Amino acid sequence: MGHERIGVLPKTKRWRAIVAEIATVDTPPSDVPEIARHTLNALGSRYVDLASDTAVETAFGYLIDFARMAAGKQAAADIANKSPLSIVIDLGQRLAATEGSMETAEIVRRAAADAVATWGRENATTQSDLFADSAPGNPWRGLGTGAGFCELSRLFFSRLTERYLNYFLDREASAALPNLQSREQFRRHLQAHLGEVSKHSFETAKITQSFAAGWFNKNAVTNQPTRAQIRRFLSYAFAKLREDLRREDRQ
Repeated sequence: MGHERIGVLPKTKRWRAIVAEIATVDTPPSDVPEIARHTLNALGSRYVDLASDTAVETAFGYLIDFARMAAGKQAAADIANKSPLSIVIDLGQRLAATEGSMETAEIVRRAAADAVATWGRENATTQSDLFADSAPGNPWRGLGTGAGFCELSRLFFSRLTERYLNYFLDREASAALPNLQSREQFRRHLQAHLGEVSKHSFETAKITQSFAAGWFNKNAVTNQPTRAQIRRFLSYAFAKLREDLRREDRQ
């Protein structure tokens, strides 16, 4: 992956502009760029922690395993009848055995669950109810390819980014705003702009999609990836995400 050269990826709207839209009348204009910058810095620091977090490794390893099952490379019990709900249960059982922050594990679990459910909605053609206990056909067959896996990977990093952007933005705004009333108003504005934050997160995560397909085809199609290979992928992915944050902060 080290030879990959990925240029600046454009975004529909800059992060600072999104924060300015969320800001309230009680937010001093001079504080808006600071809140935006501090949020990105906090997220960048969290990326460093997540790159070596056991919950992230476990969740991403599960997504790899499921993609390999879809490709017929790993034994699975009737994968065609797997619903997102049953997948979330399986993932939760794996994460329950990990050590570390329960809060981080829950955020990671929700991000992976959202990624699977979204991929299923966007790619399933034979499944009428994604959250039913079973369904005809095999809605997951496209996931066992490099193209399918890179879509799932982008969704996973997007959902992680979205959750932490919301968390750190709320934290930074709460520290800057003068009283409880203005902080509550900011939170209401944030809720009204969740779509903007989600879109920005999805566009940020595109940088991971650029190399995930090649990594999957090279490391997961023929053999089961080792923990060291998964860790190197995560380290590379989060480093690229941090680079994107730094570029945006300089704009």
